[in-house]
Amino acid sequence: MALNQFVADARLRILGDLTAGRAPSIGEYSEQILSEGRSKGAAQMGSTRYQPDAVFVEFIFPAPGTTSTVLTVRLPTLERIVFMPVPPWVVESIWQGEIDGSFHFESDAERLLADFTNQLSPDHNFVLFGDKAPTRRG
Repeated sequence: MALNQFVADARLRILGDLTAGRAPSIGEYSEQILSEGRSKGAAQMGSTRYQPDAVFVEFIFPAPGTTSTVLTVRLPTLERIVFMPVPPWVVESIWQGEIDGSFHFESDAERLLADFTNQLSPDHNFVLFGDKAPTRRG
């Protein structure tokens, strides 16, 4: 199963649980925050965040006239999640308006692929998670 499908299925299952007045049937969460959220009304889907070993899905309990409560459910995964950045040669190609690829000497292409593959290692990939600064073209 692909990661997007795993997350979509889990979010719908948890939302179904919350809508039916049940606690989430999967994942880890705070009972205290769940109780506080239930006192405010129906849950709505919030954002999703990824870490190498877990997915964090948020459910928002909005309350007019007061602050909303956000319930975060941690979903452990069966395998490591990796962030696959857009390779620099693709960014350069898109910037130039060509989205089908770019030309490189074979030796340079092999180096680019090795660099990209290296970004999947646990140490190098971990730094790619989290908020990202906007990219600027110099």
